[in-house]
Amino acid sequence: MSASRHVNALNCVGQDDVVSLRIICSQARNYQYNIEELDIYGNTALLKACYMGRLECARILLDFGADIHAINYFGQNALTLATYAGNLQLVLELLRYRTYQDFNLSSLIPAICVATLRQNKALEEYFKRLDPAGSQDLHTVHGLGVNDLKQMVNAKIKMKEPQIFQKIHKN
Repeated sequence: MSASRHVNALNCVGQDDVVSLRIICSQARNYQYNIEELDIYGNTALLKACYMGRLECARILLDFGADIHAINYFGQNALTLATYAGNLQLVLELLRYRTYQDFNLSSLIPAICVATLRQNKALEEYFKRLDPAGSQDLHTVHGLGVNDLKQMVNAKIKMKEPQIFQKIHKN
């Protein structure tokens, strides 16, 4: 890591520098570093690791007591961001520290809704297995449920199909 940049947990996650991150986390216990420092979006290092799908960085931060309850300025939590990244292993790691239902209570967009929007069938099915009765009752802060989101995604895909079809036939 370059000496001109401020060395902190957020930068280590951004660089995927697990060695420096481990050192910073161990020194955070002595208050030399703050692993809960926020970036301009309100992300902690753990939230950034989840957004970027960096499993090893997230594991280190969790091992050193990073706040699993952190939420960024957009109302996204670690599970929502790991789902956005599409990282099933990271999702499984996070669920060792906090329940699926508890994560959903603290996010403006439940994880299954993010999986649906990202068209990640594997995560969508996994979340349905975790909460078979409650999955269809979950809604975004905007009141959109899983079925509403599927319809939106399908409509968007259908709108693009004619354009793709026309481009193929022009060539």
